[in-house]
Amino acid sequence: DQAASELERMLALKRSETPGAGGVEPWDTSYYNNKLRRTAYDLDEFSVSEYFPVERVVSGVMELYAGLFGVRFAPSEAAAWHPDARVFDCSDAADGRPLGRFYLDLHPRDGKYKHAAVFPLVRGRREADGSYRHPSAAMLCNFQAPAGGRPGLLRHAEVETFFHEFGHVLHNLLTESPYSRFAGTRVARDFVEAPSQIMENWAWDPAVLRRVSGHWKTGAPLPE
Repeated sequence: DQAASELERMLALKRSETPGAGGVEPWDTSYYNNKLRRTAYDLDEFSVSEYFPVERVVSGVMELYAGLFGVRFAPSEAAAWHPDARVFDCSDAADGRPLGRFYLDLHPRDGKYKHAAVFPLVRGRREADGSYRHPSAAMLCNFQAPAGGRPGLLRHAEVETFFHEFGHVLHNLLTESPYSRFAGTRVARDFVEAPSQIMENWAWDPAVLRRVSGHWKTGAPLPE
């Protein structure tokens, strides 16, 4: 019922521009959804994005997850496949034990995968000598790159995407399965998404948003 009501509002907006329009087509929805936000709620997602520079979101999310899981993230000197891709090592905050490595490749370029996703590169497993093979994973996104003196800025939906995909990164890195066949996201299909869907809800929590936001000019967090 709520969806039907909002669709009627979007149709009214469309008819204000195209009298006699019979319906809102799938290719119309993003345009009129954004227009509805502006006209009914005075909400401009691109103004909101000024509070989410990519680097602030990345550091804020890492800080949040480091505290939650008792781990540390540190830049690595390891090589990556492109200058835009950065490498981080993950270790246990209590004893410094290495846990894994991940790659962040966040900006678009020609020939790059176009969706947001995390790919396991090395699966964790218990080795014959009793040691644990450290897993690694790569997170690929296509967020706005810095340009013209401005940092790359994320729309709120993209902040939510970052929370979600970073959940997949940790799902891969914090595994303790003795067998690579069941390590990381190699779990029951429905549970592949469970940690990420839990974590992405924090992108709607005001206290968390204050921690991961900072206006690119003033540094001020997103207002309540």
